[in-house]
Amino acid sequence: MGGCSWFFDADKTETGEKVALDLPSIPYKTMITCKVPAESAPEVEEYLKAVSLLIKLESRPPTSRNALYHRIRSDVARLKQALAEKGYLDGHVEFVLTEAKDTAPVTVTLNYATGKRYTISGISVVATEDFNERLKLTPSKAAKAIHFHPGEEVELIRIQEANQRLSRYLRDHGYPYGNMAEPEGQVDRDAKQLYVIFRANPGPYSLFGKTEIRGLKDLDPEFVRNRLVWQEGTRFDERQLEETRRKLMGTGLFSTIEIKPDENASVSEAVPLSMHLTEGPPRTIGAGLKYATTEGIGGQVFWSHRNMFGAGEGVGLMLRTSPRLSKAKVDLDIPDIFAPEQHLRNEISASRDQNRAFTSRSLDAGIRLEHPFTETVKGMVGITGETGKVKRAGIDYFNRLIGFPLEIQIDESNDLIDPTKGGRLTAQVTPYIGHSGKDSRLMISTAKGSYYLRVFKDGTAVVAGWLHGGAIAVGSLDNIAPNKRFYAGGAGSVRAYGYKLLGPLDTNRIPLGGRSILEYGIEGRFKVTDTLGFVVFAEAGSLSAKASPDMSSPARLWGVGVGLRYYTGVGPIRFDIATPMKRRRDGSSKAIDSAYQFYLSVGQAF
Repeated sequence: MGGCSWFFDADKTETGEKVALDLPSIPYKTMITCKVPAESAPEVEEYLKAVSLLIKLESRPPTSRNALYHRIRSDVARLKQALAEKGYLDGHVEFVLTEAKDTAPVTVTLNYATGKRYTISGISVVATEDFNERLKLTPSKAAKAIHFHPGEEVELIRIQEANQRLSRYLRDHGYPYGNMAEPEGQVDRDAKQLYVIFRANPGPYSLFGKTEIRGLKDLDPEFVRNRLVWQEGTRFDERQLEETRRKLMGTGLFSTIEIKPDENASVSEAVPLSMHLTEGPPRTIGAGLKYATTEGIGGQVFWSHRNMFGAGEGVGLMLRTSPRLSKAKVDLDIPDIFAPEQHLRNEISASRDQNRAFTSRSLDAGIRLEHPFTETVKGMVGITGETGKVKRAGIDYFNRLIGFPLEIQIDESNDLIDPTKGGRLTAQVTPYIGHSGKDSRLMISTAKGSYYLRVFKDGTAVVAGWLHGGAIAVGSLDNIAPNKRFYAGGAGSVRAYGYKLLGPLDTNRIPLGGRSILEYGIEGRFKVTDTLGFVVFAEAGSLSAKASPDMSSPARLWGVGVGLRYYTGVGPIRFDIATPMKRRRDGSSKAIDSAYQFYLSVGQAF
């Protein structure tokens, strides 16, 4: 017994010194071939190679012939199961061991025959009479939940996935404790068909009962109740639990959210729900930098508190500065005003804007009431006030304006920072009264939309497009203060042209701005690795002193560009370079537009 490894490590001497064990091994190589050439299918063979343990363990050869035979027999059974998973229920696998000369590895040949692939002859969902009566789970309904139909080829993984979907179907339609037994199959060897039987264990049919909220420390529970998607007494639906969880996480107030039927409650028609929430840190402080050729280096710092007074009120402070624009802003968001999820947003800001078109100093304040019509559509109505001084070409303009903005927003995109599918649309109309330039009234209308189309399901290639249009209802361009006109060029616009430089210029090459604008662009986004990608884009725009954009060829300016993307946890860091298709020149043939524009920022361009 002294040498038994049960009592001491086999790779150590009696003095405890480690030694390397040089045990004999039997190296081998594996070949997988189809016995019947007519049944050979590359995808089947690749699948068998992927699941073969013989292939995976070739670098770790067994130390005895018995161990090799055990490994082979295990792999034969494994590959036969793999054939059955693909619908080849009569599949057969056998092996041939070819001895090698001298020290060369032996060859293990696994010969397989698939036979004819089975098809599904029928599908049935078996459950209690009460369950079937309430759900009225007709064959067509079952097929939609199952995602395959009679006549299709058998694939066991799809049957298992269908079983999971049916289990979820129970929980989405009034059965919170429902589950599915393992699916069964009736095999017809002669017809090469499989009849699939799903057995439901639905449990009691339930309605939403009372909801108990636990874990809150500083937040009013009413804030949470206002965001519950379900109503007490309606049919239980697990999808509504997930939607509520997503909605609450979107507020930024919680670090963890758990919602589930109360396991300690007695089984009844009204199932009580238990919510356990953990509040996250309410404060955020941050800073950011960006760079553009014509705007220089810009930065901002910000601070926010998402639960200032205990009912989810948000307070934010922001300071932004660059050679072109400096701005300080304070905002207050009051949620659930007059109605659940209706927000009253208040803002006051002071800014200095110094660009090629004008210089200005202004003080702005506004109140907006924001109402969500659906999860993706919301509308806003408000009142704004603005006072300030604008200077252009030595002429001073004094603004004293009150505006009444009306806005609608639609967001069907799948991500705020890096969308890969869906679209967005924002439309706003703002009539003003007061004094601006030479006119006492004006109305500004704008609309901007974007759309994102996945080329591949994994989002590694996306085609994105954007469109922006606007018009100002006023007598003439000269009657509009320069800071209320439309401008184009730079970040958020046609990137090939400098900041506010796309459009008509005066004799001193100062942008005139426009009463109307039309811009658009298309961009291809390609993700090469998990962290690296690139984009190519083309964009165009035009400004006009008239009420509608000038789409003639001379007025429309095009630009193209490329960019790099480095993907991080907070979104992509982007570096873009763009060049104008047509560089304008002044009367002395001096170039107005730079040959290139560079941009460095966080997030996609649109």
